[in-house]
Amino acid sequence: LGPALALGAVIAFPGFFFGLFNTVFLAALILPPVIGFGFDFWSKQNVIQSPCPNCGQVAAGLKNQGFTQCFSCGAQLSLRGEEWKLRSKYEDDPRDGGGSGGRGGGDSNVIDVDASEVIDV
Repeated sequence: LGPALALGAVIAFPGFFFGLFNTVFLAALILPPVIGFGFDFWSKQNVIQSPCPNCGQVAAGLKNQGFTQCFSCGAQLSLRGEEWKLRSKYEDDPRDGGGSGGRGGGDSNVIDVDASEVIDV
Protein backbone atom coordinates (compact mmCIF):
# COMPACT_ATOMS: atom_id res chain seq x y z
CA LEU A 1 0.00 0.00 0.00
CA GLY A 2 2.94 2.36 0.76
CA PRO A 3 4.54 2.28 -2.70
CA ALA A 4 1.15 2.74 -4.35
CA LEU A 5 0.49 5.87 -2.26
CA ALA A 6 3.94 7.27 -3.07
CA LEU A 7 3.44 6.65 -6.79
CA GLY A 8 -0.03 8.18 -6.58
CA ALA A 9 1.40 11.30 -4.88
CA VAL A 10 4.04 11.69 -7.60
CA ILE A 11 1.41 11.35 -10.32
CA ALA A 12 -1.03 13.72 -8.57
CA PHE A 13 1.54 16.42 -7.70
CA PRO A 14 4.34 16.18 -10.28
CA GLY A 15 5.42 19.83 -9.99
CA PHE A 16 6.07 19.59 -6.24
CA PHE A 17 8.26 16.49 -6.49
CA PHE A 18 10.05 17.75 -9.61
CA GLY A 19 10.82 21.05 -7.86
CA LEU A 20 11.97 19.27 -4.69
CA PHE A 21 14.28 16.99 -6.70
CA ASN A 22 15.72 19.95 -8.63
CA THR A 23 16.30 21.94 -5.44
CA VAL A 24 18.21 19.09 -3.80
CA PHE A 25 20.13 18.34 -7.00
CA LEU A 26 21.15 21.99 -7.51
CA ALA A 27 22.07 22.39 -3.83
CA ALA A 28 24.32 19.33 -4.08
CA LEU A 29 26.07 20.85 -7.11
CA ILE A 30 26.28 24.50 -6.05
CA LEU A 31 26.87 24.49 -2.27
CA PRO A 32 30.20 22.58 -2.08
CA PRO A 33 32.14 25.00 -4.34
CA VAL A 34 30.55 28.04 -2.66
CA ILE A 35 31.45 26.75 0.79
CA GLY A 36 34.96 25.81 -0.41
CA PHE A 37 35.66 29.26 -1.89
CA GLY A 38 34.19 30.93 1.20
CA PHE A 39 36.43 28.94 3.55
CA ASP A 40 39.47 29.59 1.34
CA PHE A 41 38.78 33.35 1.46
CA TRP A 42 38.21 33.26 5.24
CA SER A 43 41.41 31.29 5.89
CA LYS A 44 43.54 33.66 3.80
CA GLN A 45 42.20 36.56 5.88
CA ASN A 46 42.44 34.95 9.34
CA VAL A 47 45.23 32.33 9.38
CA ILE A 48 48.94 33.09 9.72
CA GLN A 49 51.42 30.54 8.36
CA SER A 50 55.05 31.19 9.20
CA PRO A 51 58.10 29.03 9.96
CA CYS A 52 58.56 27.92 13.55
CA PRO A 53 61.64 29.67 14.98
CA ASN A 54 62.53 26.50 16.90
CA CYS A 55 62.42 23.78 14.19
CA GLY A 56 61.77 25.63 10.90
CA GLN A 57 58.57 23.76 10.01
CA VAL A 58 55.48 25.77 9.01
CA ALA A 59 53.34 26.71 12.01
CA ALA A 60 49.79 27.94 11.50
CA GLY A 61 47.40 29.74 13.82
CA LEU A 62 44.61 32.28 13.91
CA LYS A 63 45.51 35.98 13.76
CA ASN A 64 43.09 37.01 16.50
CA GLN A 65 44.26 34.28 18.88
CA GLY A 66 47.86 35.46 19.06
CA PHE A 67 49.24 32.16 20.38
CA THR A 68 49.71 28.72 18.83
CA GLN A 69 51.76 25.58 19.22
CA CYS A 70 54.08 24.11 16.59
CA PHE A 71 52.73 20.77 15.42
CA SER A 72 56.25 19.44 14.77
CA CYS A 73 58.26 20.30 17.88
CA GLY A 74 55.52 21.41 20.30
CA ALA A 75 57.05 24.84 20.97
CA GLN A 76 54.69 27.52 22.30
CA LEU A 77 54.62 30.42 19.83
CA SER A 78 53.24 33.94 19.96
CA LEU A 79 52.36 36.18 17.05
CA ARG A 80 54.61 39.21 16.55
CA GLY A 81 53.73 41.15 13.42
CA GLU A 82 53.24 38.61 10.66
CA GLU A 83 55.44 35.81 12.03
CA TRP A 84 55.65 33.43 14.98
CA LYS A 85 58.23 33.93 17.74
CA LEU A 86 59.00 31.69 20.70
CA ARG A 87 56.56 32.50 23.47
CA SER A 88 58.00 33.96 26.66
CA LYS A 89 56.78 32.48 29.92
CA TYR A 90 56.04 36.04 31.06
CA GLU A 91 53.44 36.69 28.35
CA ASP A 92 49.79 36.67 29.33
CA ASP A 93 47.87 33.65 28.07
CA PRO A 94 44.48 34.60 26.60
CA ARG A 95 43.13 31.17 27.60
CA ASP A 96 43.55 32.19 31.27
CA GLY A 97 41.03 35.00 30.89
CA GLY A 98 43.57 37.63 29.94
CA GLY A 99 46.41 36.45 32.14
CA SER A 100 47.85 38.01 35.24
CA GLY A 101 48.82 41.29 33.62
CA GLY A 102 52.00 41.28 35.70
CA ARG A 103 50.15 41.57 39.03
CA GLY A 104 49.50 38.57 41.30
CA GLY A 105 48.28 35.18 40.17
CA GLY A 106 51.20 34.85 37.77
CA ASP A 107 54.26 32.65 37.91
CA SER A 108 55.27 31.98 41.54
CA ASN A 109 58.98 32.36 40.62
CA VAL A 110 58.53 36.01 39.60
CA ILE A 111 58.62 38.79 42.18
CA ASP A 112 56.79 41.96 41.18
CA VAL A 113 58.45 45.05 42.65
CA ASP A 114 57.31 48.67 42.45
CA ALA A 115 60.24 51.06 42.81
CA SER A 116 59.32 54.55 44.00
CA GLU A 117 62.89 55.89 44.10
CA VAL A 118 66.03 54.58 42.44
CA ILE A 119 69.39 55.69 43.82
CA ASP A 120 72.47 55.30 41.65
CA VAL A 121 75.38 54.09 43.77
